[in-house]
Amino acid sequence: MLDVNRLKVFRAVVASGSVQAAARHLGYTPSTISQHITALQRETGLTLFEKSGRGIVPTATGRLLASESEEVMSQLARLTGMVDDLRAGHTGSLEIASFSSAAQEWLPAVVRRLREEFPALAIDLVLNELGTARGADIDVRVEDPDDEVAVPEGWCRRVLAEESYVCIVPADHPLADRGQIGLADLEGEVWIRDDRVESMCTRIIGRAAAAAGVVPNYVARSDEHHTAIAFAAAGVGVCVLPRLATLRAPAGTVSLDLTDPAPRRRVVALLRASSEGNPAAQRAIALLLEAARGVDEQRAA
Repeated sequence: MLDVNRLKVFRAVVASGSVQAAARHLGYTPSTISQHITALQRETGLTLFEKSGRGIVPTATGRLLASESEEVMSQLARLTGMVDDLRAGHTGSLEIASFSSAAQEWLPAVVRRLREEFPALAIDLVLNELGTARGADIDVRVEDPDDEVAVPEGWCRRVLAEESYVCIVPADHPLADRGQIGLADLEGEVWIRDDRVESMCTRIIGRAAAAAGVVPNYVARSDEHHTAIAFAAAGVGVCVLPRLATLRAPAGTVSLDLTDPAPRRRVVALLRASSEGNPAAQRAIALLLEAARGVDEQRAA
């Protein structure tokens, strides 16, 4: 079996770019780092680094090992965290990953109920938009309803909701008093995106706009929906977003239902198969379903 500490040192050298930088980050001497790397190469029988100038760079084999060991190290960190929780007297832990609007609208109430029912439970929340969901027990994410669903191996899937998209405009916009508009009504408008790298939601919007014969003219992009809505409130342009992301839209904005066609997205919760026997995880799924229904009822009211 591979020595975990040597693997950690190896990954630090790959990530840091040099033995000296890894030594600083880990608090080791450069010679200790070199000894670990030499031992790991001997242990694996692989050439993991090659000389480059006065330093070293990972070989293709080394880069592959660093990439493929990501999941192992993530699971090890999760196990270490569980041991720390048990040592601290906690009866268990639960990690929930989510995209930001669900984290804001659903998870506060879910976590409060979990803490009431499992007082010793340690709960970690991470944003999966940052790519940090590897160790999560539950992963709340979005799907395109028109795509064929392939559940990742080792996970179980529950559908939480399917929601529509709306258009946010400033209150003095010519369309503001319509309540409901067709996507074709946005022809000629300037648009705002809530992502800088095209996401699934932007692809859903783009497909619906194309069906209506509209080509979105994006004049501003943001990394998240709060700023995109603020741009719309300031009159920069119109912003099409999933309804869940707009429930806290500021005063001075109007939310317009979209039709012809009406873009939609599906929200699901993936439960790690190894967490199916965790009562807190099962209860969290039930509470997420309850929270999703509650938001639907709030919208209807």
